[in-house]
Amino acid sequence: MNRPRKAASAASPTDGEALSALARGEISALGVLYDRHRTAIFQFVARATGNAGDVEDLVHATFVTATKAAASFDGRDSCRPWLVGIAGKLVHRRRRSLFRFGRALSELTLREGQRSVDPAQQLGARDDVARVAAALQKMTEAKRLVLLLAEVESLGCQQIADALEIPVGTVWTRLHHARKELRELLREEEEEP
Repeated sequence: MNRPRKAASAASPTDGEALSALARGEISALGVLYDRHRTAIFQFVARATGNAGDVEDLVHATFVTATKAAASFDGRDSCRPWLVGIAGKLVHRRRRSLFRFGRALSELTLREGQRSVDPAQQLGARDDVARVAAALQKMTEAKRLVLLLAEVESLGCQQIADALEIPVGTVWTRLHHARKELRELLREEEEEP
């Protein structure tokens, strides 16, 4: 009797078994969890963000975070509530980052407005802020997040690496590519008729 049960378990591990395997470094277990819970996490994130353009990025980040935190799973039958909790934290961080970025853009617009009384320049500054915000939304979350942490939050690369739990070299690379992509996106928009 134990053999069929083990064979069935190997064919379709429980969430707890998959997370235990993931904690041991068996990355293939992530596929089981992803296939099982991706739709539910996607729907949660889509509802939580109002179907923002970065829903897929947040879903991906949820499973990456779950991979890193697999050892902390408490062994319940279903890890869906745990994954939803991770997704909720990521959505909250996203909102906080977007709020801070929006506040920084508003302050920039106000400062620009105080320097100039020309309404055309004020409208131009607002248009520039809107263009930058739209360009940022076209970037991947990884690049956008590093760029926002560096430029809006004024964090150094080591601080960003610590916050995101990634190597400092990865921060440098993402930041370089994010700045380059932002310049290209803004240039493309200027060239559009």
